[in-house]
Amino acid sequence: MTELNETQLANVDRWYFLSDQLLMGFTFSIFTVAGILFFLKNKSYRYLGLTSIFVIGTLLFLRGKSYYTIGMFPILLAGGSVYIEKIVKDWRLRTLFIILPVLLVLPILPLGVPIFKQDGLVNFFQKLEDKHGLIMGRRFEDGSIHSLPQDYADMLGWEELVMKVTIAFNEIPDKSQALIYAENYGQAGAINIIGKKYDLPSVVSFNESFIYWIPNRLENDIRYFIYVNDELGDDIQALFQTIVHIGEVTNIHAREYGTTVYLCSNPRSSFSLFYKEILDQL
Repeated sequence: MTELNETQLANVDRWYFLSDQLLMGFTFSIFTVAGILFFLKNKSYRYLGLTSIFVIGTLLFLRGKSYYTIGMFPILLAGGSVYIEKIVKDWRLRTLFIILPVLLVLPILPLGVPIFKQDGLVNFFQKLEDKHGLIMGRRFEDGSIHSLPQDYADMLGWEELVMKVTIAFNEIPDKSQALIYAENYGQAGAINIIGKKYDLPSVVSFNESFIYWIPNRLENDIRYFIYVNDELGDDIQALFQTIVHIGEVTNIHAREYGTTVYLCSNPRSSFSLFYKEILDQL
């Protein structure tokens, strides 16, 4: 939790957190706001309104990410719909409440659904900024602004990354002595899933839940090590005599832009011992 706070939550802007609560629902935000009012006015459901305010306030204080509140939206939408139904009697206005939000959301549909290809999405978000000064969704968890929202950027670069890993793996003469390592769970997951069609072995990663699936010890003596990371660690440089730069993710719009694949070989000492020392530190 400390690491999450230092690397991500500390970058959360409280004003953006509040504005995102409306932007996430956009034209349907009238229903979420109405939902809170409905619950506060209704004694039987007041606790739901107070709970919603408490959750938003707590996350605001703790600098939680905007989408942490998304679990409240279904119940707020339900309450808001009931409330509007009660106060709006004219069938024409009721129809307007149904049709208007849908029509208004169509021009900005790419904010939530990637209906365009990569270049089309980049152009869409750039026009939003150029014409209206809006950077909606493009602020990453580290606080930086990118060409695409993080959810979209996270979809890119994986095939390219796996292809670079495959190139490295195909250069290994004795594949029984090879190990693939990925620094984060996104890289590891991509290699495990996409790599199936290239007959790549399972990846070792110490990140997040992948740590529960790593082997406690290595069956074979590892002489070839495919290393996937943003940069080459000092410990890896010290361990291997030969390190070849295979390539990196070149898509500038991808979250993994710059992630590099190295093929390391000829270890100076036992890799199994090195692996055990790493496990002992976890």
